[in-house]
Amino acid sequence: MIQIYQAANGKYYSRNQSFDHEPCAPVRQPGGKRKAPHRRISYVNIPFLQKEFIVCESDLERDCALIVSLNPEVTRIEHQPQKFNLGRTGEHIPDFRISYRSAPQSYIEVKPEVFAYETETWEKICAAHQFFKSQGIVYEYMSDRAIEKGNRHHNATYIHRCGKLPIPIDQSQRIIEVANHYPDGIRMEDLQAITGLMNDHILHCVGNRHLRLNEYFEYRPTSLVYPLQGEQK
Repeated sequence: MIQIYQAANGKYYSRNQSFDHEPCAPVRQPGGKRKAPHRRISYVNIPFLQKEFIVCESDLERDCALIVSLNPEVTRIEHQPQKFNLGRTGEHIPDFRISYRSAPQSYIEVKPEVFAYETETWEKICAAHQFFKSQGIVYEYMSDRAIEKGNRHHNATYIHRCGKLPIPIDQSQRIIEVANHYPDGIRMEDLQAITGLMNDHILHCVGNRHLRLNEYFEYRPTSLVYPLQGEQK
């Protein structure tokens, strides 16, 4: 069972949570590649994941980082981490490198479809897919359509906001303990009824990755809430 503890700074952590990763400097400066209306540099702070800010060069990259970070398996998100030579299509710097607890690292390229399907850009994305596949490395292109499907980006944003609420530890622990009795999921409204706590209390636990929702992070009354099957972060 997951045990939650409160640090001196008021944040909540699992007992075995640690930040042993060394900071990774990006291979190029944010915004250094090109300027475009859809690009806006932001710095995402996800304290339960890592100490360093995640640099995002667009709102779409920010939404992607918020979505990916809610995966309990993810341990680190690095921006512009590495440059790869793709041969005739030139060099390629994926937007993110993702580290996991029990799986190899993967790379993500984030781009709106309207730009991704430009001939030169799409050729590079396809070449990157082939290159990483030949190396046995997972590489994923995430479009605005995938990131915004089912409003998952808005849901993830609200869940992160709830994750930063000053919820008492005993209330969070109560929610987790009840959810652990339902390995196949329990409806949000039933979890509320059993614990006597509010929707945002439950989303606080999801935002700190002590519980899970479906891939779209839906939190309607009938949406299912899943435990981590006894796993700890």
